Amino acid sequence: MKAKFTEVLNDTLSYFLLGDIELLLDYQVKNNLSSDLSTEFTTKETGDQVVEEGILIPLAQVDNLPYTIIFITSDEAPELLKEGNDLQIKEDGYILHVENGKIMLFTWWILNDFTTEKVRERIEHQRKYDKPQLELENGWYKLCILAGLSQQESSFENQNGEIIHTSGLEPTFEFVLTKTTTKEMCSADIFRSYKITP
Repeated sequence: MKAKFTEVLNDTLSYFLLGDIELLLDYQVKNNLSSDLSTEFTTKETGDQVVEEGILIPLAQVDNLPYTIIFITSDEAPELLKEGNDLQIKEDGYILHVENGKIMLFTWWILNDFTTEKVRERIEHQRKYDKPQLELENGWYKLCILAGLSQQESSFENQNGEIIHTSGLEPTFEFVLTKTTTKEMCSADIFRSYKITP
């Protein structure tokens, strides 16, 4: 299975976050953490723990650009590995735990006021506006992240009402997910930069 989302923005903060957002909410409640997860994760070891537990994956130093986001759960070759594309980053060894049937890509802002109400609003927003999310069977996954520039086609209507088709290299993140039977160790560099050079 493959899902693609275009023109995805990081809301002016240099992070994308990937995970089961409801599982993160459960973790917050069970561990009696404040609603300011931003401070919690940047001043304590809790941030590292949620990554090592497969609850959340941070992508740091993401420039404020429109991105193509691709999820792959099959044996299909990632687009960034195909000829004509520019693979700049490949990081294997992440783990991801899914307990609520889906994962989503979201931005850092929600961590500043992470409440049940805000999480419900975010889930509805992702659904309503077709933002990056993927329905997945619950369980454990291995994750490889690819980043770089991929050939993408787009179209627009000009002043004369004609549809113009263009193609070019676009900043891209690909998330390749493989289901596992048990939890594995996270061996990825969780502090690496995901800065793409256009």
